[in-house]
Amino acid sequence: MRAGSRLLGLLGGRLPGVERAPAANTGQAWLLRMGVYELTRPKEQATDWVWLADHTVQIGQVKCLLIVAVRVATWETKGRGPLEHHDLTFVALEPMRESTGPLVQAEWERAVAVTGEPRAILSDAGTDLKKAWEGFRPAHPAVAELSDIKHKMALFVKAELESNPHWSAFVGQVGRTKAQLQQTELVSLIPPSLKEKARFMNVDRLIHWGGRVMHYLDTPPPRRRLAATVDRVEAKLGWLRDCRESLEQWRAMMAVVNATLEVIRRDGYHRMAAAVLRARLAPLATDALSRRVAERAVAFVAEQSAAAVGDEHLPGSTECLESLIGKGKRLEGQQSRSGFTKMVLAMAAAVAEPTVEYVRTALAQVMHKDVVAWCQDKLGPSIQAQRRQALAPLAYGTEPG
Repeated sequence: MRAGSRLLGLLGGRLPGVERAPAANTGQAWLLRMGVYELTRPKEQATDWVWLADHTVQIGQVKCLLIVAVRVATWETKGRGPLEHHDLTFVALEPMRESTGPLVQAEWERAVAVTGEPRAILSDAGTDLKKAWEGFRPAHPAVAELSDIKHKMALFVKAELESNPHWSAFVGQVGRTKAQLQQTELVSLIPPSLKEKARFMNVDRLIHWGGRVMHYLDTPPPRRRLAATVDRVEAKLGWLRDCRESLEQWRAMMAVVNATLEVIRRDGYHRMAAAVLRARLAPLATDALSRRVAERAVAFVAEQSAAAVGDEHLPGSTECLESLIGKGKRLEGQQSRSGFTKMVLAMAAAVAEPTVEYVRTALAQVMHKDVVAWCQDKLGPSIQAQRRQALAPLAYGTEPG
């Protein structure tokens, strides 16, 4: 917001219609008003909506339930393919201090009034969402339950690697190597970190690193490109040679995983999806491990695709929603240290196509007082506000740190 304000200040008087630069806070206020408008504007009632549902968390007790939706007809019109933020419509953004199956189900029932009964609900099948589905299904038997392909493939990878002693030894050695290299001339070869949350959705980065370093060990570049001797590199990273066979197997497995994601991102779940996927994976499944993962992937896609009717294609990936959540966290920046703040509304604004007509309508219908009212109703006082109330400032003295 500050950068935008400064840029408009530089352009003031040089572009038609740009006479004064709005303050950064003004730009933020406009963005939040668009977020409230996107949440509250009437949505088209249709029978081909697919909801994408997930939770996002911050520091503190509050979880935020997001429901975004895309119409199958709209997805087909664009030629299917990976969903983009502007393909989505925000249905609900609900901060919840307690997230249980019945509470999520109640939000889904309220969402039915917004879009009509959806064609399907696509999620990562988390505990709260599964329980909500169990309560929602009896009253809405025509709604299909779909699972995100990336989360499911991560579970297959977890089943293969979690109890694998070679993987455990590899990860342990990676951790020791990272500590040994981070303050040395070999820092450019340092391994990536595995995420604590959903780590089996990100193992490909580590496996890819192992393969690249193995290639480096086999065919080192000219010494001038790295301020280290060959002996030094060998001493710190030569242990990877003992992992050569395992790395090849894991790379084949991840090739199967990535091909599966590509197929479902492109065309979703449909009656021919399992057959298409089997043909795509056949040349990639080159050993017992990759063949097991391939068979499980094909079986899962066949199970999910049974929900499709006729030539219907249904989205199978929530990655667009995950990306939207990530964008919201980047926009919140340091404010995320105070739990959810008013900037959570920026996620709703991010799906809008900001045409002149849309922005003019949003700012005409939603005032700043509406943003304040939404925040008071949904968020309450932030953790930072609660901290100020609980901890009185020191009357004197030097602040430590």
